[in-house]
Amino acid sequence: MKVPHLIALFSLVVTSGAAVASAQQRRPVPVRVDPLTASIGGRVTSNTGGPLRRAEVRAISESGLTRMATTDTEGRYLVRDLPAGTFTLHVSKTGFVPLYFGQRRPFERRATIRLEQGARADADVRLPRAGAIAGRIYDETGEPLLGARVQAVRRRMVQGQPGLQAVGAADITDDTGAYRLYGLPAGDYFVSATPRRIEDRAGRPVGNAVLVRGAPIFFPGTANRDLAQRITVEVSGEARADLQLNNVTTARVTGVVLTTSGAPAAGAMVSLIARDLDFGGNGTGDASMPLRIQDDAAADGTFELLGVPSGSYRLTAQTRPNLSAVFDIPNQRFVGPAARPVVETGSLPVAVDGDVGGLTVATAPASTVTVTVVGDDGVTAPLPPARISVRAADGPSNSMTMMHDGADGLGDAKMALSLAGRASLAVEGLPDNWAVKAIFLDNMDVSDRPIDLSTDRGSAIRVVLTDRVTELSGSVTSGSFAPTDEDADATVVIFTDDESKWAYPSRFVRSARAKKDGTFQVAGLPPALDYRAVAVDYLEDGEETDPEFLKRMRDRAARFSLREGERRAIDLRLIQR
Repeated sequence: MKVPHLIALFSLVVTSGAAVASAQQRRPVPVRVDPLTASIGGRVTSNTGGPLRRAEVRAISESGLTRMATTDTEGRYLVRDLPAGTFTLHVSKTGFVPLYFGQRRPFERRATIRLEQGARADADVRLPRAGAIAGRIYDETGEPLLGARVQAVRRRMVQGQPGLQAVGAADITDDTGAYRLYGLPAGDYFVSATPRRIEDRAGRPVGNAVLVRGAPIFFPGTANRDLAQRITVEVSGEARADLQLNNVTTARVTGVVLTTSGAPAAGAMVSLIARDLDFGGNGTGDASMPLRIQDDAAADGTFELLGVPSGSYRLTAQTRPNLSAVFDIPNQRFVGPAARPVVETGSLPVAVDGDVGGLTVATAPASTVTVTVVGDDGVTAPLPPARISVRAADGPSNSMTMMHDGADGLGDAKMALSLAGRASLAVEGLPDNWAVKAIFLDNMDVSDRPIDLSTDRGSAIRVVLTDRVTELSGSVTSGSFAPTDEDADATVVIFTDDESKWAYPSRFVRSARAKKDGTFQVAGLPPALDYRAVAVDYLEDGEETDPEFLKRMRDRAARFSLREGERRAIDLRLIQR
């Protein structure tokens, strides 16, 4: 064979090998598909132990995937074809109170179920029988009111703020004014009624409908939420609540909005929001409409809010920046001293019992502070990851979170805090062997109080962590509490006697679920001399942040103290609520 032919043959072999290698590199990597071999099974019974037939069981994954099964004549179910992951389990049946797995009573924290491929988890659930509230709605003349929307609501705490949550489905009154609210767990409720609004062609209300900007009327017949009366529903019982919707006397709220410079905030959006925010329903889609009355400030900053029923409110104002003054339209960019339009906010509490005038809402722009995380003196271990959260002190909204990676602190990372009002800073997600020692605004200790940069001077926040943590452990006992009893349930609430340290989020208020054997453990409480601890058989999610609950429990709680790094054990007797 001639040399040129050998070269050509060698070149062909090399080229072909390269093409094969390139094709192998381009071959897609197989994607592993979950075979959906996991399952959740168990038994659904009533609170008396009898099997519940045709109960609906829904397994819900973190991503929203839902699988459903129904129980057989023995109350057994099996939810098949589940992927690996974390699930919650919801169980419901007509005439019974729906619950999530892990709840013994409604509104408790729900448990999660972790599934591996091919695994089966066992989850038994007991449903208590539901109660109801029935009655009639009358107008101011005593005539039955047709078409009024009636809803049972309950008070609850969300991020330390009181609110009203709709429970069960709403009902519409018939021609006799009758309604019935069913599927209610035992407890205390408010009943609200919102009449149907009928308007003529000019938009004026027609007939005897009473409606104040969408505000519901509460039993026994008041638009003032502070004066609403509770109705108690027993297990499988039916309570009665008749409402007469008299004409509601409303008030006029007026004032002015001023910016940081003292100039009128022309066009500012002004809102009057009821103290008890409406947090929505329990998944039924029914919820009370939020009581929010709004107006835009005039050119001189003045505002007027009409049709305000008596009650407690928070007045908020937010300025509208002049975009034309800071935006270069041809070049599509912001110009001038500010990189973006400046929005200022402000708020103040308002109690309405008749007309209110002369209010002044002072607004301020967001403040920028530098947040750093450091270890306490003597700490040599690497700092753990954590979440730094800032929340408006006057409500659960307007919060923001930034991550601390646990390596070198946050360095000079900056966080823009909207602190026209007060705000609270909290460190979350720390492991049990770490705790917050203190939080400083410059050299001022602000560990356990809201901050307001319009009054608190400073621009640097320093979070100090310690690995010398306290540890509280113990056991819960009572005449009816046995470690082997599968129905045994206890939640331990620890709180300081100092009410000024109850404000959410508080390092001095904690709760922990006792184990089946009655033991519990809580780590990371700040050192204090005036702690109290109480064990209750039932605690709603977030109820430990309710000052009213803590006041009721204070005299029934055990007293103890904790020093820095101390480990202490206490025994508690279970309180039946």
